[in-house]
Amino acid sequence: MRTRPLIPVSLQTGLGLLACTLAVQTGAQTKTSAPTNTANTTTAKNVTAPAPPSTPKIGSPVTSLAFSADGKKLAVGFYGQVALFDTGTWQPVAQFKQVVDSARTLAFQPGGSLLAIGCGLPGRSGVIELWDTAGSDKPFVYPQQADTVEAVAFNKDGKEILLGSNDNKAHLYTSLTASTGTAIDAHNGRVTAVAFSPIAGSLYVTGGMDKIVKVWVEKTGQNVCNFDQCDSGLTGLVFLNNGTQFVGSGLDGKLYWWGVSHDDRKDTYGGYFFRQFEAHPGGIYALSGSQNGQRIITGGADKVVCIWNPDNGQKIHEFKDCQTPIYAVALSPDGKIAASGGPDGQVHVWDIEANKLINTLVPPASTPAVSTPAVRPHAH
Repeated sequence: MRTRPLIPVSLQTGLGLLACTLAVQTGAQTKTSAPTNTANTTTAKNVTAPAPPSTPKIGSPVTSLAFSADGKKLAVGFYGQVALFDTGTWQPVAQFKQVVDSARTLAFQPGGSLLAIGCGLPGRSGVIELWDTAGSDKPFVYPQQADTVEAVAFNKDGKEILLGSNDNKAHLYTSLTASTGTAIDAHNGRVTAVAFSPIAGSLYVTGGMDKIVKVWVEKTGQNVCNFDQCDSGLTGLVFLNNGTQFVGSGLDGKLYWWGVSHDDRKDTYGGYFFRQFEAHPGGIYALSGSQNGQRIITGGADKVVCIWNPDNGQKIHEFKDCQTPIYAVALSPDGKIAASGGPDGQVHVWDIEANKLINTLVPPASTPAVSTPAVRPHAH
Protein backbone atom coordinates (compact mmCIF):
# COMPACT_ATOMS: atom_id res chain seq x y z
CA MET A 1 0.00 0.00 0.00
CA ARG A 2 1.32 3.43 -0.87
CA THR A 3 -0.10 6.92 -1.09
CA ARG A 4 0.07 9.12 -4.14
CA PRO A 5 0.78 12.87 -3.99
CA LEU A 6 -2.09 15.15 -3.08
CA ILE A 7 -3.73 17.22 -5.78
CA PRO A 8 -2.98 20.83 -4.72
CA VAL A 9 -5.83 22.72 -3.11
CA SER A 10 -4.62 25.79 -4.97
CA LEU A 11 -6.16 24.34 -8.14
CA GLN A 12 -9.55 25.12 -6.57
CA THR A 13 -11.21 22.30 -8.44
CA GLY A 14 -13.92 21.98 -5.88
CA LEU A 15 -13.74 18.23 -6.23
CA GLY A 16 -14.05 16.87 -2.72
CA LEU A 17 -12.98 13.38 -3.70
CA LEU A 18 -9.77 14.71 -5.29
CA ALA A 19 -8.59 17.25 -2.69
CA CYS A 20 -7.93 14.65 -0.04
CA THR A 21 -5.36 12.05 0.83
CA LEU A 22 -5.86 9.18 -1.57
CA ALA A 23 -4.60 5.69 -0.85
CA VAL A 24 -4.16 3.38 -3.80
CA GLN A 25 -3.09 -0.20 -4.17
CA THR A 26 -0.85 -1.13 -7.07
CA GLY A 27 -0.81 -4.86 -7.22
CA ALA A 28 -1.09 -7.41 -9.99
CA GLN A 29 -4.28 -7.44 -11.96
CA THR A 30 -6.90 -9.86 -10.78
CA LYS A 31 -9.84 -11.16 -12.69
CA THR A 32 -12.63 -13.58 -11.92
CA SER A 33 -14.75 -15.39 -14.44
CA ALA A 34 -17.80 -13.61 -15.75
CA PRO A 35 -21.24 -15.18 -15.85
CA THR A 36 -22.95 -15.53 -19.14
CA ASN A 37 -24.53 -12.91 -19.72
CA THR A 38 -32.99 30.56 -16.64
CA ALA A 39 -31.65 33.28 -14.81
CA ASN A 40 -28.30 34.82 -15.69
CA THR A 41 -28.15 32.98 -19.00
CA THR A 42 -26.29 34.62 -21.88
CA THR A 43 -26.34 33.48 -25.50
CA ALA A 44 -23.47 33.80 -27.93
CA LYS A 45 -24.24 35.43 -31.28
CA ASN A 46 -22.76 35.23 -34.77
CA VAL A 47 -21.53 31.68 -34.25
CA THR A 48 -18.97 30.46 -36.77
CA ALA A 49 -17.13 27.16 -36.95
CA PRO A 50 -13.63 27.56 -35.49
CA ALA A 51 -10.41 25.84 -36.35
CA PRO A 52 -8.84 23.95 -33.45
CA PRO A 53 -6.70 26.47 -31.54
CA SER A 54 -2.98 26.00 -32.00
CA THR A 55 -2.15 27.31 -28.53
CA PRO A 56 -5.17 26.94 -26.22
CA LYS A 57 -5.37 29.30 -23.29
CA ILE A 58 -5.42 28.06 -19.73
CA GLY A 59 -8.79 28.44 -18.00
CA SER A 60 -10.44 27.48 -14.74
CA PRO A 61 -10.14 23.73 -13.95
CA VAL A 62 -12.84 21.68 -15.67
CA THR A 63 -14.66 19.64 -13.02
CA SER A 64 -17.64 18.10 -14.85
CA LEU A 65 -18.92 17.31 -18.36
CA ALA A 66 -22.17 16.06 -19.92
CA PHE A 67 -23.58 15.64 -23.44
CA SER A 68 -27.23 16.47 -24.06
CA ALA A 69 -29.61 13.63 -24.93
CA ASP A 70 -29.62 14.62 -28.61
CA GLY A 71 -25.84 15.03 -28.69
CA LYS A 72 -26.08 18.61 -29.95
CA LYS A 73 -24.73 20.26 -26.79
CA LEU A 74 -21.80 19.67 -24.44
CA ALA A 75 -22.07 21.13 -20.94
CA VAL A 76 -18.78 22.05 -19.28
CA GLY A 77 -18.69 22.69 -15.54
CA PHE A 78 -15.98 24.67 -13.81
CA TYR A 79 -15.61 27.33 -11.11
CA GLY A 80 -18.66 29.55 -10.82
CA GLN A 81 -20.53 28.52 -13.95
CA VAL A 82 -21.48 26.01 -16.63
CA ALA A 83 -20.77 26.72 -20.30
CA LEU A 84 -22.79 25.14 -23.10
CA PHE A 85 -21.01 24.31 -26.38
CA ASP A 86 -22.66 23.55 -29.71
CA THR A 87 -21.18 20.26 -30.92
CA GLY A 88 -21.65 21.24 -34.55
CA THR A 89 -19.44 24.32 -34.31
CA TRP A 90 -17.73 23.72 -30.95
CA GLN A 91 -18.52 27.31 -30.04
CA PRO A 92 -19.96 28.37 -26.64
CA VAL A 93 -23.64 29.24 -27.03
CA ALA A 94 -24.82 29.81 -23.45
CA GLN A 95 -23.57 30.25 -19.90
CA PHE A 96 -25.20 29.57 -16.54
CA LYS A 97 -23.62 31.74 -13.85
CA GLN A 98 -25.48 30.79 -10.70
CA VAL A 99 -23.14 27.97 -9.71
CA VAL A 100 -22.04 27.97 -6.07
CA ASP A 101 -18.29 27.33 -6.05
CA SER A 102 -17.40 24.61 -8.62
CA ALA A 103 -19.84 22.61 -10.75
CA ARG A 104 -18.87 19.23 -9.34
CA THR A 105 -21.32 17.06 -11.27
CA LEU A 106 -23.62 17.40 -14.30
CA ALA A 107 -26.40 15.28 -15.78
CA PHE A 108 -28.74 15.96 -18.71
CA GLN A 109 -32.34 14.80 -18.48
CA PRO A 110 -33.02 11.84 -20.81
CA GLY A 111 -34.97 13.11 -23.79
CA GLY A 112 -35.14 16.64 -22.39
CA SER A 113 -33.30 19.93 -22.10
CA LEU A 114 -32.95 20.11 -18.32
CA LEU A 115 -29.42 20.04 -16.93
CA ALA A 116 -28.88 19.06 -13.28
CA ILE A 117 -25.95 20.91 -11.71
CA GLY A 118 -24.44 19.78 -8.42
CA CYS A 119 -22.33 22.25 -6.46
CA GLY A 120 -22.01 23.86 -3.02
CA LEU A 121 -19.62 25.32 -0.48
CA PRO A 122 -17.42 22.64 1.13
CA GLY A 123 -18.50 21.89 4.67
CA ARG A 124 -21.34 24.44 4.47
CA SER A 125 -23.86 23.65 1.74
CA GLY A 126 -24.85 21.39 -1.11
CA VAL A 127 -26.91 22.65 -4.04
CA ILE A 128 -28.72 20.98 -6.96
CA GLU A 129 -30.05 23.30 -9.67
CA LEU A 130 -32.10 22.41 -12.75
CA TRP A 131 -31.26 24.65 -15.70
CA ASP A 132 -33.56 24.59 -18.72
CA THR A 133 -30.92 24.91 -21.43
CA ALA A 134 -33.55 25.46 -24.12
CA GLY A 135 -35.49 28.26 -22.39
CA SER A 136 -35.26 31.24 -20.09
CA ASP A 137 -37.14 29.96 -17.03
CA LYS A 138 -35.59 30.51 -13.63
CA PRO A 139 -33.68 27.43 -12.48
CA PHE A 140 -35.35 25.16 -9.96
CA VAL A 141 -33.27 24.73 -6.81
CA TYR A 142 -33.73 21.67 -4.61
CA PRO A 143 -33.60 21.88 -0.81
CA GLN A 144 -30.07 22.58 0.37
CA GLN A 145 -27.89 19.70 1.51
CA ALA A 146 -25.46 19.83 4.42
CA ASP A 147 -22.37 19.50 2.21
CA THR A 148 -21.37 19.63 -1.44
CA VAL A 149 -23.19 17.54 -4.04
CA GLU A 150 -20.75 15.14 -5.71
CA ALA A 151 -22.96 12.96 -7.94
CA VAL A 152 -26.32 13.27 -9.68
CA ALA A 153 -28.40 11.08 -12.02
CA PHE A 154 -31.83 11.07 -13.68
CA ASN A 155 -33.92 7.91 -13.91
CA LYS A 156 -34.81 6.47 -17.33
CA ASP A 157 -37.91 8.61 -17.93
CA GLY A 158 -36.25 11.75 -16.58
CA LYS A 159 -38.85 12.33 -13.86
CA GLU A 160 -36.79 11.37 -10.80
CA ILE A 161 -33.40 12.55 -9.63
CA LEU A 162 -30.84 10.91 -7.35
CA LEU A 163 -27.93 12.74 -5.76
CA GLY A 164 -24.97 11.93 -3.54
CA SER A 165 -23.27 14.44 -1.29
CA ASN A 166 -20.33 14.95 1.03
CA ASP A 167 -22.53 14.72 4.13
CA ASN A 168 -22.45 10.90 3.69
CA LYS A 169 -26.03 10.85 2.37
CA ALA A 170 -27.89 10.28 -0.86
CA HIS A 171 -31.30 11.76 -1.64
CA LEU A 172 -33.99 10.53 -4.02
CA TYR A 173 -36.51 13.03 -5.39
CA THR A 174 -39.49 11.47 -7.15
CA SER A 175 -40.53 14.78 -8.73
CA LEU A 176 -38.42 17.34 -10.55
CA THR A 177 -40.06 20.09 -8.51
CA ALA A 178 -40.17 18.25 -5.17
CA SER A 179 -39.63 20.27 -2.00
CA THR A 180 -38.80 17.13 -0.04
CA GLY A 181 -37.04 13.89 -0.90
CA THR A 182 -36.11 10.56 0.61
CA ALA A 183 -32.87 10.77 2.58
CA ILE A 184 -30.62 7.70 2.28
CA ASP A 185 -28.36 7.70 5.33
CA ALA A 186 -26.64 4.34 4.84
CA HIS A 187 -23.01 5.13 3.96
CA ASN A 188 -20.13 5.76 6.36
CA GLY A 189 -18.38 8.10 3.96
CA ARG A 190 -19.06 10.70 1.31
CA VAL A 191 -21.47 9.52 -1.39
CA THR A 192 -19.58 10.13 -4.62
CA ALA A 193 -21.34 7.91 -7.17
CA VAL A 194 -24.99 7.22 -8.06
CA ALA A 195 -26.78 5.59 -11.01
CA PHE A 196 -30.23 4.38 -12.09
CA SER A 197 -30.85 1.10 -13.92
CA PRO A 198 -32.07 1.58 -17.52
CA ILE A 199 -34.97 -0.74 -16.62
CA ALA A 200 -37.65 1.71 -15.52
CA GLY A 201 -38.71 1.46 -11.90
CA SER A 202 -36.24 -1.29 -11.00
CA LEU A 203 -32.93 -0.48 -9.26
CA TYR A 204 -30.53 2.28 -8.40
CA VAL A 205 -27.07 2.17 -6.83
CA THR A 206 -25.01 4.39 -4.54
CA GLY A 207 -21.30 4.29 -3.74
CA GLY A 208 -18.90 6.30 -1.66
CA MET A 209 -15.67 6.79 0.19
CA ASP A 210 -16.60 3.94 2.55
CA LYS A 211 -15.67 1.59 -0.36
CA ILE A 212 -19.22 0.17 -0.37
CA VAL A 213 -21.71 -0.06 -3.24
CA LYS A 214 -25.35 -0.38 -2.19
CA VAL A 215 -28.20 -1.57 -4.41
CA TRP A 216 -31.73 -0.27 -3.85
CA VAL A 217 -35.18 -1.14 -5.22
CA GLU A 218 -36.51 2.05 -6.78
CA LYS A 219 -40.18 1.41 -6.03
CA THR A 220 -39.77 0.47 -2.37
CA GLY A 221 -36.47 2.03 -1.31
CA GLN A 222 -35.30 -1.35 0.03
CA ASN A 223 -31.56 -1.98 0.25
CA VAL A 224 -31.19 -5.47 -1.26
CA CYS A 225 -27.44 -5.90 -1.87
CA ASN A 226 -24.12 -4.49 -0.65
CA PHE A 227 -20.74 -4.97 -2.33
CA ASP A 228 -17.40 -4.47 -0.57
CA GLN A 229 -14.84 -5.65 -3.14
CA CYS A 230 -13.54 -2.18 -3.96
CA ASP A 231 -10.17 -1.42 -2.36
CA SER A 232 -10.78 2.33 -2.26
CA GLY A 233 -13.44 5.00 -2.47
CA LEU A 234 -15.81 4.88 -5.45
CA THR A 235 -15.63 7.61 -8.10
CA GLY A 236 -18.31 6.45 -10.54
CA LEU A 237 -21.06 3.94 -11.30
CA VAL A 238 -22.60 3.05 -14.68
CA PHE A 239 -25.25 0.42 -15.48
CA LEU A 240 -24.97 -1.97 -18.40
CA ASN A 241 -27.80 -2.20 -20.92
CA ASN A 242 -29.22 -5.33 -19.28
CA GLY A 243 -30.17 -3.20 -16.28
CA THR A 244 -28.96 -5.72 -13.70
CA GLN A 245 -25.17 -5.39 -14.03
CA PHE A 246 -23.05 -2.29 -13.49
CA VAL A 247 -19.47 -1.00 -13.49
CA GLY A 248 -17.76 0.96 -10.74
CA SER A 249 -14.51 2.91 -10.71
CA GLY A 250 -12.22 3.49 -7.75
CA LEU A 251 -9.42 5.68 -6.50
CA ASP A 252 -7.33 2.50 -6.51
CA GLY A 253 -7.27 2.73 -10.32
CA LYS A 254 -9.47 -0.33 -10.88
CA LEU A 255 -12.73 -1.01 -12.66
CA TYR A 256 -15.19 -3.41 -11.01
CA TRP A 257 -18.18 -5.29 -12.40
CA TRP A 258 -21.14 -6.38 -10.25
CA GLY A 259 -24.57 -7.87 -10.91
CA VAL A 260 -27.92 -8.34 -9.19
CA SER A 261 -30.24 -11.34 -9.58
CA HIS A 262 -33.89 -11.67 -8.59
CA ASP A 263 -35.83 -14.80 -7.63
CA ASP A 264 -39.34 -14.08 -8.88
CA ARG A 265 -40.89 -16.94 -6.92
CA LYS A 266 -39.44 -15.89 -3.57
CA ASP A 267 -39.17 -12.20 -4.47
CA THR A 268 -35.61 -12.10 -3.14
CA TYR A 269 -32.44 -10.52 -4.49
CA GLY A 270 -28.86 -11.75 -4.71
CA GLY A 271 -25.63 -10.15 -5.81
CA TYR A 272 -22.45 -11.29 -7.54
CA PHE A 273 -19.05 -9.82 -8.36
CA PHE A 274 -17.52 -11.01 -11.62
CA ARG A 275 -14.69 -8.85 -12.96
CA GLN A 276 -12.00 -6.37 -11.97
CA PHE A 277 -8.73 -5.04 -13.38
CA GLU A 278 -6.45 -2.04 -13.09
CA ALA A 279 -7.36 0.61 -15.65
CA HIS A 280 -5.47 3.74 -14.55
CA PRO A 281 -2.38 3.56 -12.31
CA GLY A 282 -2.69 6.18 -9.59
CA GLY A 283 -6.48 6.27 -9.54
CA ILE A 284 -9.61 6.67 -11.65
CA TYR A 285 -11.12 10.12 -11.13
CA ALA A 286 -13.97 9.99 -13.65
CA LEU A 287 -16.30 7.40 -15.20
CA SER A 288 -19.22 7.86 -17.58
CA GLY A 289 -21.21 5.91 -20.16
CA SER A 290 -22.84 6.54 -23.51
CA GLN A 291 -26.62 6.84 -23.63
CA ASN A 292 -26.87 3.77 -25.87
CA GLY A 293 -24.98 1.73 -23.28
CA GLN A 294 -22.39 0.45 -25.74
CA ARG A 295 -19.33 2.23 -24.34
CA ILE A 296 -17.90 3.61 -21.12
CA ILE A 297 -15.13 6.17 -20.67
CA THR A 298 -12.62 6.64 -17.87
CA GLY A 299 -9.88 9.09 -16.95
CA GLY A 300 -7.55 9.48 -14.03
CA ALA A 301 -4.20 10.32 -12.48
CA ASP A 302 -2.21 8.89 -15.40
CA LYS A 303 -3.51 11.64 -17.77
CA VAL A 304 -4.98 8.98 -20.08
CA VAL A 305 -8.55 8.72 -21.36
CA CYS A 306 -9.78 5.19 -22.11
CA ILE A 307 -12.82 3.89 -23.99
CA TRP A 308 -14.15 0.45 -22.99
CA ASN A 309 -16.72 -2.12 -23.99
CA PRO A 310 -18.77 -2.42 -20.78
CA ASP A 311 -20.03 -5.91 -21.61
CA ASN A 312 -16.66 -7.67 -21.82
CA GLY A 313 -14.25 -5.09 -20.36
CA GLN A 314 -12.23 -4.82 -23.59
CA LYS A 315 -10.37 -1.56 -24.17
CA ILE A 316 -11.45 0.02 -27.45
CA HIS A 317 -9.20 3.08 -27.56
CA GLU A 318 -6.97 5.18 -25.35
CA PHE A 319 -6.00 8.82 -25.79
CA LYS A 320 -2.82 10.39 -24.40
CA ASP A 321 -3.18 13.98 -25.57
CA CYS A 322 -3.78 15.45 -22.10
CA GLN A 323 -0.94 16.95 -20.07
CA THR A 324 -2.71 16.87 -16.69
CA PRO A 325 -4.82 14.40 -14.68
CA ILE A 326 -8.38 13.84 -15.89
CA TYR A 327 -11.13 15.24 -13.64
CA ALA A 328 -14.16 14.78 -15.91
CA VAL A 329 -15.18 12.65 -18.90
CA ALA A 330 -18.25 12.28 -21.13
CA LEU A 331 -19.43 10.36 -24.20
CA SER A 332 -21.88 11.47 -26.85
CA PRO A 333 -25.18 9.53 -26.84
CA ASP A 334 -24.00 7.27 -29.71
CA GLY A 335 -20.61 6.72 -28.07
CA LYS A 336 -18.67 8.11 -31.03
CA ILE A 337 -17.37 11.37 -29.51
CA ALA A 338 -15.39 11.55 -26.25
CA ALA A 339 -14.58 14.57 -24.10
CA SER A 340 -12.37 15.11 -21.05
CA GLY A 341 -11.38 17.98 -18.80
CA GLY A 342 -8.90 18.66 -16.02
CA PRO A 343 -6.94 21.22 -14.03
CA ASP A 344 -5.47 22.87 -17.13
CA GLY A 345 -8.92 24.30 -17.94
CA GLN A 346 -9.09 22.66 -21.35
CA VAL A 347 -11.68 20.28 -22.81
CA HIS A 348 -10.22 17.74 -25.21
CA VAL A 349 -12.61 16.27 -27.78
CA TRP A 350 -11.92 13.09 -29.76
CA ASP A 351 -13.52 11.28 -32.66
CA ILE A 352 -13.39 7.72 -31.33
CA GLU A 353 -14.02 6.04 -34.69
CA ALA A 354 -11.21 8.03 -36.34
CA ASN A 355 -9.04 7.63 -33.21
CA LYS A 356 -7.96 11.27 -33.22
CA LEU A 357 -8.23 14.57 -31.33
CA ILE A 358 -10.62 16.87 -33.17
CA ASN A 359 -10.76 19.95 -30.91
CA THR A 360 -9.48 21.57 -27.74
CA LEU A 361 -11.95 23.91 -26.06
CA VAL A 362 -11.42 26.59 -23.43
CA PRO A 363 -14.56 27.62 -21.50
CA PRO A 364 -15.40 31.34 -21.25
CA ALA A 365 -13.95 33.36 -18.39
CA SER A 366 -15.62 32.65 -15.06
CA THR A 367 -17.61 35.37 -13.30
CA PRO A 368 -19.41 33.37 -10.60
CA ALA A 369 -22.38 34.54 -8.57
CA VAL A 370 -20.71 33.07 -5.48
CA SER A 371 -16.95 33.49 -5.40
CA THR A 372 -15.59 31.59 -2.42
CA PRO A 373 -12.48 29.43 -2.91
CA ALA A 374 -12.92 25.78 -2.06
CA VAL A 375 -10.81 24.59 0.84
CA ARG A 376 -11.09 20.97 1.89
CA PRO A 377 -9.43 18.95 4.64
CA HIS A 378 -6.82 16.44 3.48
CA ALA A 379 -8.58 13.51 5.07
CA HIS A 380 -11.33 11.07 4.26
